[in-house]
Amino acid sequence: MPTNNSDQLRATHANQVINAGGGADLMIWNPNTGNATFNGGNTNENYDSNPYMDRSGGDYLRVETSAALRVRFTTSEDGTVTQGNRVLKFTGIERIELGNGNDVLDATNARILPAHNGTPMHGLTVYAGAGNDSVIGTSVDDIIDGGSGHDTIRAGGGNDFVQSSTGNDLIYGDAGDDNIRWGQGNFQENVGNDTIYGGAGHDMMNVWIKDGYGENGPGVTVNITAINGAGSFAGTSTTNIGGGTSSLRFFEMEQVWTHEGRDVIDGSKASVVGGKGFHGNTRWGDDRLVGSNGNDTLEGGEGRDTITGGRGNDLISANGDFFNSRAPGDGDRDTLVFRTGHGSDTVLGFDTRVDVLDLGGRHYNVVEKSQGTLLTAGSDTILLAHIFDYI
Repeated sequence: MPTNNSDQLRATHANQVINAGGGADLMIWNPNTGNATFNGGNTNENYDSNPYMDRSGGDYLRVETSAALRVRFTTSEDGTVTQGNRVLKFTGIERIELGNGNDVLDATNARILPAHNGTPMHGLTVYAGAGNDSVIGTSVDDIIDGGSGHDTIRAGGGNDFVQSSTGNDLIYGDAGDDNIRWGQGNFQENVGNDTIYGGAGHDMMNVWIKDGYGENGPGVTVNITAINGAGSFAGTSTTNIGGGTSSLRFFEMEQVWTHEGRDVIDGSKASVVGGKGFHGNTRWGDDRLVGSNGNDTLEGGEGRDTITGGRGNDLISANGDFFNSRAPGDGDRDTLVFRTGHGSDTVLGFDTRVDVLDLGGRHYNVVEKSQGTLLTAGSDTILLAHIFDYI
């Protein structure tokens, strides 16, 4: 019997109607049992849509089958699942997990429900499972994991979180500020050969490839290939971590992240239109960042990083904290490389105790300004923001 707690409920015969009641419930349907109706309820669910947390709460629908499914959302919580002539009607579902077939899920015309009974307004949370799936999200913030297989994902509007998972995937972030992740941080999985388009908005290419040996294990190399006049950029990446070779092509991005390991983000060969640069953050590990000929934003994150801004007026952080311009360094020995013609650069988070300026033997005039220490050589300048009495 359903309760107001978190129940597990399964359809066992044809034309069954299950009302889950309150709580964050798991509801399971196998098309072989026949048509069914699931009502998830909308009270006492403690729904949390944060993609970086446990994604807890909310009613969860799991479909157990290897046959192809057709899923249509009429609202952000209601819709139908069809397999052949078997149909499941559902309401009040916050999360859905599909089976192992080649499924199609479409929420293009889903009406977004307002906040209700403690559940905030939300989009979809979808795990498409195995198979070559097609997923189209809603007009608001969705969480979409294609699962294994060669998937096609259109995230739709909103600030979406999209996980490429394994297989050769094609992903479109569409409108909104999207976070699209390549790799799952699992060194035992080959992530596949993916093509990813950020679309409109401020989108992040989130490269989560690591080999399991922590911050100083082998990393991944990301090459920035082209930067347009609006500051969107394209690039590539290839890795052997996870067994076999996986490759990534990405377009229409405004920021790129890597994670653990000795990673490289290199924009030195990028074609640049209009002077815009790219925004790169290597997060953790002893990494190397190389800027483009445009105005780049380069964040080293934690670890002993080597950062070369290249030409253009760059913003460089030795610790990766742009939310607090006075943030201290990370305590690791970072090397910041500057050469003739590199332009007017600003350095944040410089740690005078351990960080190194590699000036290539060039002489700079040094003066203190209200913003920090300013180094000048010809037309090139380096501002060590909020650093005083350094030289």
